[in-house]
Amino acid sequence: MAKCIGISLSTIGTLIVLGAISGFTSYLVFNGRTKHIRYEVFEASFTQFELANNNITLQYNLAINASATNPNKKGAYHFEQVMTVAYFGFKNNILSASTFERFDLPHNRVAYLASSENQALRVDLMADEVSKLRSATVFDMMWVASGRSSTKLGRRHAHFNYNAICYLKVPLISDGKFAQRFNVTMCTVHKH
Repeated sequence: MAKCIGISLSTIGTLIVLGAISGFTSYLVFNGRTKHIRYEVFEASFTQFELANNNITLQYNLAINASATNPNKKGAYHFEQVMTVAYFGFKNNILSASTFERFDLPHNRVAYLASSENQALRVDLMADEVSKLRSATVFDMMWVASGRSSTKLGRRHAHFNYNAICYLKVPLISDGKFAQRFNVTMCTVHKH
């Protein structure tokens, strides 16, 4: 009887140790070796940007070109869906929204995400905001890419949701030319 209890306890102890080793190995593989996807916006421009209808309508043509880079030497990412949205102001006015369907991003590769919007947006601006907007040479906005992706290393899979957030300063046209060049902007990626 004592021998049977001893064997049972040693078997349970061995299983606990093996489980801990397996968990630690998984942690090292997915958190230690897997790098985050890098997002950057390398071009953003307005070819039309003006206030109309007594300063309550913003008419614009916005183009945003971004890239997602997989910096890992091993392990590809599979994106189930990526949605990009461009916002401005405290009221979260949506300037642009695009959805990209499933795609794969192999190791050491880059995927390009491009969106273009030609719209008129109703905005509620105070007099001082209208004055600032009319004299501005850059337009501050936020670009967000969110989605769900998975990666596989060996036979192990990891699934995660993420948000990549970029704060952009998009140059505006003044006297028929851009006041300055757009600076490539790296995004901050948040997994959740």
